[in-house]
Amino acid sequence: MLIDIWQTISPFILPVYYLCILGIVVSVILENRNPLKTHSYLLLLLLLPILGIIIYFFFGQNFRKRKIFSKSQLINSAFGQNYLENFQSNTSAIHLPDDLPNNFKKLTSFLNKDLSPFTLNNHAEVLINGEEKFPRLLEALKSAKSHIHIEYYIFSDDDIGRQVLEILIEKAKEGVEVKFIVDGVGSLHLKRKFLNQMKESGIEVHRFMPVLFPKLTSTINYRNHRKIVVVDGIFGFTGGINLDDRYLNNGKHSLYWRDTHLYLEGEAVKSLQFLFLLNWQFVCKVDLKADKKYFPTIASKGNKNIQINASGPDWELSSIMDSFFLAINAAQHSLKIATPYFIPNESILNAILTVSKSGVAVELMLPYESDSWITQAASESFLSELLKNGIRVFLYKKGFLHAKTLVVDDYFSSIGTANMDYRSFDLNHEVNTYIYDAQIARVLIEQFNNDKKECIELQFEQWKHRKISRKLVESVCRLLAPLL
Repeated sequence: MLIDIWQTISPFILPVYYLCILGIVVSVILENRNPLKTHSYLLLLLLLPILGIIIYFFFGQNFRKRKIFSKSQLINSAFGQNYLENFQSNTSAIHLPDDLPNNFKKLTSFLNKDLSPFTLNNHAEVLINGEEKFPRLLEALKSAKSHIHIEYYIFSDDDIGRQVLEILIEKAKEGVEVKFIVDGVGSLHLKRKFLNQMKESGIEVHRFMPVLFPKLTSTINYRNHRKIVVVDGIFGFTGGINLDDRYLNNGKHSLYWRDTHLYLEGEAVKSLQFLFLLNWQFVCKVDLKADKKYFPTIASKGNKNIQINASGPDWELSSIMDSFFLAINAAQHSLKIATPYFIPNESILNAILTVSKSGVAVELMLPYESDSWITQAASESFLSELLKNGIRVFLYKKGFLHAKTLVVDDYFSSIGTANMDYRSFDLNHEVNTYIYDAQIARVLIEQFNNDKKECIELQFEQWKHRKISRKLVESVCRLLAPLL
């Protein structure tokens, strides 16, 4: 019986399969994606027909993005409009400081139009690793009088996680409003018991886009990669450091983690608050009204000029990628980049190469050993071209370099969550802080130079003679780079 059925349907299987492949190919082409990404998916379908179809439907389709975000574009919500009208200055009326170099004015103008207002008179401190971040964070949390808003990609149930939990529970009992968002994949290991302990104490808890099949979702699209903490609308923390013991480098973990974070006070904290509440609106599926308690009047706190820039699949522009492009092209004499993952798209790669050819001293720092071999191989495929064009490349050997910083002309600095790769540019929710200040730039440059002491510097003549087998692996991984 089964044989008869198979003989009946088998002549139709191959034509149906080819029609399916044809339909997907047409769909990929009609979506008018970045040509590199289109080529990558077509190559995947060609080399791995059945598996390629599965990967495309799981990771490549935009219908999931449309389903998630089409009902309510967060940035156009009533909350967003209310915030802009009542708690944000007219950005077009802000007088840029007289000492702002002309080469950065295009960048500030672009960001102002993308709801990243140029803010004056902020206080900012660079925090290196968990050793500097966590004590300042605990101190700020203990000082909370009105509210605590926390948003992390990774929040762990370990020593530092427990310390934060105890403070949050204590504050909630005191009547302080505590809102808590963790990513559904990044904090997948956070057990329900831990979250229930929060909820029972009055803390409002939500997972950002929880997943049904966790074993299949380690790199799924549209993750919330942001790290934001806002206390009383006055104190803010953001940058690359998650809430996890590994960032403390206290001997409990064998691998040394090198990362950079930021502590803020001033008008820029309003932007962090705004971003947190947009995501809170999304995870709660409720409309919010901007409340004065979330956006208090803030006296001048310092002399730092700051813009907070965010991007994600719900934002119309790829604003972090575009702002990186503008910042890199603004460079006139120096550019220093530190990133754990370097898989630039064509625009960013050309910008880096172009400024180097124009005489700008470009330095790039990457981990000597990544936590993903395929990502590392794809990154290494770009290095020959960089080295050949005079760009100095340093590989950090002391541990894992997780910092995401960029310094231009000893004046402009970026500290954030966005890696220099396709996933951060196109798929994840990210947030970066841009600081126009020579003092902060000096701090980052000094740290960059200190980190170079823990690096090996690649030499073009030596690098180009690595094994052919390694070059082949790199090239294959680079073909898949837009999908990583």
